Amino acid sequence: MIYFVGIKGVGMTALAQVMKAKGLEIMGSDVEDVFMTDEVLSKSNIEVLSPFSSHNIPQDIEYAVVSGAYYVEGKTPTNPEVVEILNRGIQVLTYSQALGNISKEFDSTLAVAGSHGKTTTSALLTYTLQELGLNPFGVIGSVVPQFSGNARIGDSNSKYLVVEADEYQNHFLDLSMGGLIILNVDYDHPDFFESQDKYYQAFINVIDKLPVDKPLVVNGDDENIAKYILPNIQNQSRNIIKFGFNSNNDISLDDAYSVVINGNKYNKLNLSIAGKHNRLNALACLGLLHSLDFDINTSIDTMTGFRGTQRRLEYKGQTQTGVIIIDDYAHHPTEILAGIQALREQYPEKEIHCIFQPHTFSRTEILLKEFGKALSQADYIYLLPIYASAREGLGLVKSDNIMEYIGNKNTRLYINSDNLKQDLSQIQGDSNIIITMGAGDVWKITQNMI
Repeated sequence: MIYFVGIKGVGMTALAQVMKAKGLEIMGSDVEDVFMTDEVLSKSNIEVLSPFSSHNIPQDIEYAVVSGAYYVEGKTPTNPEVVEILNRGIQVLTYSQALGNISKEFDSTLAVAGSHGKTTTSALLTYTLQELGLNPFGVIGSVVPQFSGNARIGDSNSKYLVVEADEYQNHFLDLSMGGLIILNVDYDHPDFFESQDKYYQAFINVIDKLPVDKPLVVNGDDENIAKYILPNIQNQSRNIIKFGFNSNNDISLDDAYSVVINGNKYNKLNLSIAGKHNRLNALACLGLLHSLDFDINTSIDTMTGFRGTQRRLEYKGQTQTGVIIIDDYAHHPTEILAGIQALREQYPEKEIHCIFQPHTFSRTEILLKEFGKALSQADYIYLLPIYASAREGLGLVKSDNIMEYIGNKNTRLYINSDNLKQDLSQIQGDSNIIITMGAGDVWKITQNMI
């Protein structure tokens, strides 16, 4: 029996499904609140106990997998289950350690790293491998409707595991990798990485851990990768595949969106998901697939069927008057800007109403100016209070501080979501889009408008 503490987290839920498919007996616990993963766990027949209690812990546990929200090595735990597990002398693994152990069981674990885009790209790569007949496992950071959950389950013959390689707390260093994509490097997680240099070093370290004979695919247009990452890796003779829009990359797009690899032209990239950033994500996948000797034209054509993931520019529906409702997980200025630009591309004639809920005080404080600049690209901005995380409950910065960097825009600040809902109800007509953005519970704001 493997016991998961905090099993409703998206990563934990996906890992639990993979481990169960590998023949292990799984159960877990979490808070009583309902999350999108509750349905996934129920369909997977994984028992979940709520609330947390020392009495929940079975007698026959082999080891426990504990969410980082409830256990950090070197810190005294307060969760009653974690305390009980440690008092019994039961082995505790973090999520990343348990995922690292599973990654060793596959012929090739393909890791998708980067500050932004990991979820969509890992889902797209998993989907493409699926459609190519490889029957991969996938651990995805959000629900993928085409997988009916946030994991894709293969079988005993599956060669590939696709995972999001998360840089936070250096989690990706626990992985055993058969291939690595780095989508971008853009300073984040200041609550853990105290400086940009430490953040960059994490990506240098994960590249150095990748075996030299395994493919490394990086964004050739990313200035931080070019300036701070690649010059500092240990093995400068490593074979690196660069993707991007600039034609000097190993893999790029021409003006007609045809894929070009080392000067050879392939089929046109015709995605069902919008945005420049998603075309980059697709190029990253194609660069890795090419290095693994997959047929590129078939891979390009296969990608057309991918429909995206939950909370990544997810179309939720329309109001009775035709207002389009979109939801997105964007919680960093770069992600906000990419999302708004994608909407401009897809709906060029519509006005964009952006509801933003900042996530964590440290990120908000260090990126105030960048948040203001990104949000100003929307036509109307609605700011909610900062959503605190389990690892960082208090801070001095407020959403008010973002307003001074937005400029002369229609911006409103809300302390009470009921007041916001009332104002949103006044938006009428099919010339409008309402998008909720943030890593917290901002998606709930519009759920009754459709």
